[in-house]
Amino acid sequence: MKNKKETLKEIKLKIAISNLLKEEEMKSKRKIADKIKPMVAVSIMMVSLSGIVFAKDISKKIYNKYFTGTGVEKAINEGYIEDTQMEEQNANTRIENEETGEIIEDNATSMKVSELIMDDFTLSMTFEVTLSENIKNIITAEQVMEMSFPDIVIYDENNIIMNNVYEEDLKVFCQKTKIEPKEMVNSGVNVFVLEKNQNTIKVIYNFYTGGESSYPKSKELHIDIGRIKASKNETIMGNEEITIRGNWNFKVDVPEKMYHRENVIYQQKSTTNEDFKVETAVLYHTGMEIKIQLKAEKQKSRAEIEKSMSEELEFYWSLDENDKLKSIDLLNYIESYAYANPEIQKQIEEELEKWNFEKYLTNTRGEKFEFTQGPRENGGASIDENGIMTSTCMFDLTKYDATDEITLHLAYKGKKADIVLEKIEKGE
Repeated sequence: MKNKKETLKEIKLKIAISNLLKEEEMKSKRKIADKIKPMVAVSIMMVSLSGIVFAKDISKKIYNKYFTGTGVEKAINEGYIEDTQMEEQNANTRIENEETGEIIEDNATSMKVSELIMDDFTLSMTFEVTLSENIKNIITAEQVMEMSFPDIVIYDENNIIMNNVYEEDLKVFCQKTKIEPKEMVNSGVNVFVLEKNQNTIKVIYNFYTGGESSYPKSKELHIDIGRIKASKNETIMGNEEITIRGNWNFKVDVPEKMYHRENVIYQQKSTTNEDFKVETAVLYHTGMEIKIQLKAEKQKSRAEIEKSMSEELEFYWSLDENDKLKSIDLLNYIESYAYANPEIQKQIEEELEKWNFEKYLTNTRGEKFEFTQGPRENGGASIDENGIMTSTCMFDLTKYDATDEITLHLAYKGKKADIVLEKIEKGE
């Protein structure tokens, strides 16, 4: 093996070459971007039109525009959604094109929440933003590619904040409202523009809890927004942004069906294989969450895997914990080269395969319910030193599909289990 000085010298040379290649790549990308800009609007229109036709043809049911999983879609079609019927909220605004410096003062940019879904894990809203005629010189609704509200704060009647807020934005919010937050729910978010119609843009905000956090059974949601960010589709490859500054502060009443939501608890009744068991099982309006334990293959540590991959990685993991060279940046750089090796990719795939297991639910009517696919992290797992995997999974089984007994079907490395769960009580 090379000594540390030789290995470090080689790494530094590779970094220098990599940086040069990146510069050349960026120059090429800028040239390509200039050529494809005129094609962008046409491509977007083709995608939008095909999507409209498809949605119309496949079903008359309500389409889950939030993209939060089949369970949520089922709940929506059973009426678990609120049309708020609220009035638009106007604000005096200052609109600025951050690239050109152009500024317009206006008092007719309005906003409202038109639809709402809330359960223990999901808080999804449709915002409608209506731009005034005066803004058209800077941006029109049809030109908006992306829109977001970077300083949004959502809090309930007990001053519990529902979304993660940057420290500086939270400070401004507290000074402005004189509100002292009781707590902040650990959450993630995804945002996208759903639809544009004349001067109105519909923006979907999906907030979802992380870890063990859950949303409270709030009766009121107060929404405070000071900035709207919008990007123009002509600059999809660039950085031009429009900032609309104002003060939108309004309340959304949560319907009783959402704040009086009840959870149903299930417990394991039987299993066909003692290597598989259920720790907890809770049924919600929009899905069923189950904590599963099973005997798995022991997982190697990151260091164990990478030491055999390359001399550079072996060198990195041989460094003392307090060595200045042992940085995340250096590790990421070395890994970017090592992971391109087909043999190393094969080793990684073998390790990742240790985490894969089949899982689905059936009710007593024989209906099948899959693992939920949505923005919220699902299927998080850990493997202990004895090779026991614990995984918490959400399935698309809802209260509307539930029966007194539910069967969880599992398979791992040729081993199978059918675990029967029985309803025991309702949670508060």
